[in-house]
Amino acid sequence: MPESSEAPVFRRSEEFTSLYANNVQFENSVWDLKIVLGELDQSKTPTTVEQHTAVILPWQQAKLTAYYLIVNTMIYEAQNGKIPFPARIIPQRPDPEDPALDEVGIRVAKYLAWVYDQFFGSDPYMPPSLQPADAETK
Repeated sequence: MPESSEAPVFRRSEEFTSLYANNVQFENSVWDLKIVLGELDQSKTPTTVEQHTAVILPWQQAKLTAYYLIVNTMIYEAQNGKIPFPARIIPQRPDPEDPALDEVGIRVAKYLAWVYDQFFGSDPYMPPSLQPADAETK
C-alpha cells in the first residue's frame, strides 16, 4: 500500500459513541494491547465497575497513543497546573531493589521508577534547557 503525504480525512461512523470511563484495565498479548474501559458504580453493593468498552491496539499504535497521552497531559499541566491525586489512588512506586527481580527486571523497575517520579514525584526532572530562568539561579 503506497504511503500518502496527504492528511487523512476524519469521519465518524453512524455507530460512533462517546462514553465516560473512570476505570481502565489492560490486557496484553504478544500482538496487541486491549484497553478495557468502565465506570465505577458505588450505588451497588458491593461497589461495581461496569465495563462497557474494549479497544484493542497493535503495539505500535499503543506506543503512539501512550506518547500522545503524555503530550496532552504535559500541555494540560503547563496551562492549568499539576493534576492533584488523592494519595490512596496513586500506584506504588516500582522498587528496583526488589530481590525477586532478575537483571532485566531491575532495569525495567529503574526506568519505571523514574517514570513514576515524573508523574507523581514532588520534583520531576526538568532538562536545564527547559527550566525557567529563575530556576537556574536556585
